[in-house]
Amino acid sequence: MRNKKKLVIVESPTKAKTIAKLLGKEFNSIATVGHFRDLSKKDLGIEIKEIEGNGTAKYEFIPKYELSTRKDVQKVKKELKLGKDNASEIYIATDPDREGEAIGWHIAKFLNLDENQQNRIVFNEFTKKAVFESISNPRKLDPNLYDSQQARRLLDRIYGFQVSPVLWKKVKGKTSAGRVQSPVLQFVIEREEEIEKFNPEDFWNISSTLKYKNNNLLSFLNDPKSTKLARYRIFDKNKTDEIIKILNSNSGVVADIKTSESVRSPRPPFITSSLQQEASQRLSMSPDVTMSYAQQLFEGIELDGLGSVGLITYMRTDSFSVSGTAIDSVRSYIKNEYGDEYLPGKPNYYKNKNRSQEAHECIRPTDVEMSPQKLKKLISSKLERKDSLIKLYDIIWKRFVSSQMEKAKYDVNRVIVKCEKNYLDEELLFRIENWKVKFQGYSILYGDDREKSEDESAGSFDFEIGGRIIFDNVDSKYDQTKPPPRYTEAMLIRKMEQEGIGRPSTYANTIKINLKLYLEKKESRLCPTKLGRAISKFLKNNFSTEVSPSYTIEMEEKLDQIAIGDMDWQLLLNDLYIKLEHSIKNALEQDRVPKDEVEEYSDEHCPECESPMIIRSTKKNGTKFLGCSAFPKCKTAKPIIVETNHKCPECKNGTIRELQGAKGSVYFGCSKYPDCKFNSRYKPAEGKCFNEECNAETLFVRGKSLRCEICKSFQKMPESMKAG
Repeated sequence: MRNKKKLVIVESPTKAKTIAKLLGKEFNSIATVGHFRDLSKKDLGIEIKEIEGNGTAKYEFIPKYELSTRKDVQKVKKELKLGKDNASEIYIATDPDREGEAIGWHIAKFLNLDENQQNRIVFNEFTKKAVFESISNPRKLDPNLYDSQQARRLLDRIYGFQVSPVLWKKVKGKTSAGRVQSPVLQFVIEREEEIEKFNPEDFWNISSTLKYKNNNLLSFLNDPKSTKLARYRIFDKNKTDEIIKILNSNSGVVADIKTSESVRSPRPPFITSSLQQEASQRLSMSPDVTMSYAQQLFEGIELDGLGSVGLITYMRTDSFSVSGTAIDSVRSYIKNEYGDEYLPGKPNYYKNKNRSQEAHECIRPTDVEMSPQKLKKLISSKLERKDSLIKLYDIIWKRFVSSQMEKAKYDVNRVIVKCEKNYLDEELLFRIENWKVKFQGYSILYGDDREKSEDESAGSFDFEIGGRIIFDNVDSKYDQTKPPPRYTEAMLIRKMEQEGIGRPSTYANTIKINLKLYLEKKESRLCPTKLGRAISKFLKNNFSTEVSPSYTIEMEEKLDQIAIGDMDWQLLLNDLYIKLEHSIKNALEQDRVPKDEVEEYSDEHCPECESPMIIRSTKKNGTKFLGCSAFPKCKTAKPIIVETNHKCPECKNGTIRELQGAKGSVYFGCSKYPDCKFNSRYKPAEGKCFNEECNAETLFVRGKSLRCEICKSFQKMPESMKAG
C-alpha cells in the first residue's frame, strides 16, 4: 500500500500533464483519449425490444457499447487496468458537463468501480485551488446527467441510422441526416429563399448642407415617423423632387435642442456562443477553430518556467456565473490598475437564460493577473499557432475584466432642424446627434463598442433655439432596399442559440458537418448547395415533425428534464422512434428525387468518355472538384479552377486563379504554383498599390476597402467598384 498512489483520470494527454503538475508526486494521471467506449459502429449499436405497455407499442432501447480497436485506445485500456491495480484511490476528473459525466460513467463501467463510490470530481478551471477543492469534495457519478447524455447519443444514432438510408434510396448515396444538423440546414435554406423571393424597391434619401453662422454640416432628411436618427426613405421620385424644391426655396429653424447623459453597460463575460461570434467578427476565426484554441487554453499550454498552465475556465458553457473568488480577484485588479472610479460599488451580475447550467461558470481567465501582455512574454516560442492563441486569450481576458468595470458615460447633444414649409402634412426634419465620451468606463479596456449611426455628427456644433438654417447643396441619393443578409457562421450560431437548438458543445460541429456537403461559403457567407436544397426539401416533405425546429427544441427541453431527474430517458427515445417509424414508411413510398435536382452539372464534359462533368465534394473536408457523371464506370476527376486576368502580385509572371478550399470555401492562388506559392482568401480587384516601394498590380477586396497583400497597405475602394 505504501507505494500506491492516487489516480486521476481525465480525457486528454494535455489535461493529464497539466493536472499532474498541479497535484504533485502523490498522484498519477491517465488520459482516456475522449470517448474510448462508444456505441458499436458495426450496426445501429442499439438493441430495440418491443414490450407491452398500456395496450400500445412501447420499446426498450439497450445500447451496445464497445471499446474502439484503435491502437491508442488499446494502449489506454492497458494503462487504466494497470493504473487501477496500483492506485490507492481513483478520481474521475472528466469535463464538468453531461458529456464529461457520460465519459466518467464509461470509465467506471470499464473498471468495474462501485457506482456508490464518491470518486467523481468536478472543476471549471485547472488551478491548484480548484482541483484540490474538488478532491476534498468528491461526489458519486450523477445518473441523471449521464442518462441525459446517453439519451442524446442514442437519439442522434437512431435519427442518423434510420433516416440516412432513406436519403440514399430516395435522394443520393453517402448523404446523411442529423437531429440538429437538418433543422440548422433548414435555417440557411429558408434565408436563401427569402433572398430569392425578395423584390427590391427603389427609394431616395435627401441630403443637405446645413449652414448656420460660420458652420457647415452635411445632414440627411430624417424619417418623420422616427424619433431617432434615421434617414427618410422616399419611395416616390416625384415626391422626392417636390421636397427638394421646398428645401431649395425655404430656410429652416432650430426647433429643439436637448442635452442628456447616456450610459452603456459593459457586455457580459463570454459563454460558448458569444465567444464563437466575437472570435469570428474580431479575429476571423471559424467556430471550430475557435473551440480548438479555447480547448488548448483550458487544458493548458506551455509557459516558460511554469510548465503546462490552464489559462481559462471550461469553454463549453451557457452560464454567465462567476465564482466569488474570481469576482474578488478581478475587482482587486481593476482597483489597482485603473483606480476606484472604474470599479462599481458592487459586482456586476448577469442573468442566465432559463436552460443554462448554473453549475457552470462563464469563460474567463483562471488568473486575472495573467494579462495578455504577460502571456506574450511567457508563452513558449516552440508552441504552434501561439499568435492565434494569444489573440483569443486577449479577447477572453478583456471581456471578463471589462464586464466587472463601470459603465461608459456619454454627453449626447440632439438638435432638430425643421423646414419652415411642410410637404403636404409632413414636417421636413433634420436630426443632428453628437456623442462625446464623458467617462470611458469599461471601454477603456474593451474599446467603444457602442453601435454608432453613420449620420452622427463628429464635430461640435453650437445651436440656439430659433436659429436660422440655410439649406445648401440639397441633393437626392438613389438606392434600393436590400434583402436580409445570408448567415455567417457567427450569425447562424446566434440563431441556434436564440431558437434553443443544440448545446454549446454542438454549435461548431453542426455547422462543420453541414459545410462538407450541404453548405458552401461565398465571401464568408453561408449558401446552400443544390444537394443541400434537395435533402432539406425531401426531409421537410417527409419528416416535417422530426426536422422542425419546434420539435428539436422540445427534445432539448426534455433532455434538460432528464438531467435533473424529471423524466425517464427511455420515454424520449420512444417518442422519436415511433414518429420515425411512421415517417420512414411514408418516405419509402415516394418517388426518387430526379437527378437534375440533386447534381450540379458543369459546362464541361469528361475528356475520357464525354459524359457531363458534375460538381462533387470530398467526403473528408468538403473540397469541391469535377467528377464524371458516368461514375463508377468512369472515374475521371479534376480540380475546379477559374482563371482570371489579374496578375500575381508576388511573382508578377503568373495570373490569379480561383481555387476550391475546404468546407465549400474558395481561395485565390498563382497559376505558377508550385514555383510561386502566393495565395489569398480575398477576391482580387483591378488597381495598383499606391506604395511606390511596392507597386503591386493587383489588389484584394477587404470589406469596403482594397488591400495590397504584399505590403499590407489599404486604400479606398472606388465608388464604381462598390456599385458593381
